[in-house]
Amino acid sequence: MTSFRKRTVQKPIRGTRTSPHTAQVITSSGNPYLDVVIGGGLPMGSICLIEEDRFMTHAKVLAKYFLAEGVISKQEIFLGSLDDIPAEMLRRLPRPLTDQESMEQSEVQALGDGGAENGLRIAWRYNDLPLVNSEHATAKIGHHFNLMEQMDSMMLYNVKTTLWDDSPKHLDIVIDEEFSKSSSPTTPLLEQQPVEDAPPIPGAEVAPQEKMPAQEEENSANNNNNNNNSSSVTSSTKTGSQESQLQVFHNPRYKGLLNDIQQLLRNESFVAGTKNNLCRVCLTSLGSPLWYDEHFGEDLIKFLTLLMASVRSCNSVCLITMPMHLIAKYDASLVPKIRQLVDYAIELESFAGSERETHPAFKEYSGLLHLHKMSAINTLAVHMPETPDLAFKLRRKKFIIEKFHLPPELQESSAKPDNCISGLLSNSNATASLDF
Repeated sequence: MTSFRKRTVQKPIRGTRTSPHTAQVITSSGNPYLDVVIGGGLPMGSICLIEEDRFMTHAKVLAKYFLAEGVISKQEIFLGSLDDIPAEMLRRLPRPLTDQESMEQSEVQALGDGGAENGLRIAWRYNDLPLVNSEHATAKIGHHFNLMEQMDSMMLYNVKTTLWDDSPKHLDIVIDEEFSKSSSPTTPLLEQQPVEDAPPIPGAEVAPQEKMPAQEEENSANNNNNNNNSSSVTSSTKTGSQESQLQVFHNPRYKGLLNDIQQLLRNESFVAGTKNNLCRVCLTSLGSPLWYDEHFGEDLIKFLTLLMASVRSCNSVCLITMPMHLIAKYDASLVPKIRQLVDYAIELESFAGSERETHPAFKEYSGLLHLHKMSAINTLAVHMPETPDLAFKLRRKKFIIEKFHLPPELQESSAKPDNCISGLLSNSNATASLDF
């Protein structure tokens, strides 16, 4: 007898890998530059909040990256929104680049940055330092996409998608189905009633109808009363449970959205501990003015609390975009509360419409990226990027995140030449009396 046992290695979920830093199962956010910032990818069971800019353009691009990565990885997708049309948003997902195109793109970037091809060499002491630009970081998971071209529609047919936009169409279908189900069992009963009063078959003996004894009548009456009582109890419990569910949210839209998400996550393929599949939940413009009512803040906090509990208990990741600048105007105290109910809080500050848009120091960037929260999920250490000073560029084909660098300040010397000359003269007069 030998103690040798064959090692069985389970295949990971499509589009996921184990992080070497935290030993967590992570998946790509769709943007390889954002993956570098958050430590390789989004951990399973996490919620990432993208705080929208004032014009709501850059956050939607990251949401499209998130959805496109789920389509390529053949993961199930849930997309909900009131401001956008989910079906139209899926049709405009970016096209993934092939391996050859991504290799050619990396070679072009290397040639453009200048290297050995231009006759320049890096000193040996700086050769092992991390790269300044995050574009050169090779992602082991995730794909590159071209924002100028749309994804092939045939790729969407191979992925299960659930869309939610609070349209009344699905309500009519549910009502019709319930009406058909409730009317179907009554039709045979109506057909069976005249059978009892049918005329006797000729030649057949008809048994005389005997009266029921008094005990049987009492038992039947008691049974009818018990059935009525039990039916009343069950109906009362059902109505009580329905009322309790309705009382959780004042706005029924939150209840409908949460019920659809929970119903999808209850699928057997998303059970925690299994490696069948992963679900991507994407909610765009949550908390926009279309969600406003008298109890907006209370319902939003309850929804995020229940959503975190649902996402944590299964194989899923969630990305939410919210207009935090509008929520801050509604109630400034909601901003820190919302950030406490998510795992990653990333703010996109766009330069559009501000003085920085025309400033020469910021001409290379589209905005700044602020990391307000980075959580440690089932691990002791939190991954932090090399520097919190990050900026993003929205180009025609890609969305880039890199370290923020200011150009050298050369205008100050020309702006005040008199002071500089007087300073130099004073220094020269002071040093003229010194003997070396």
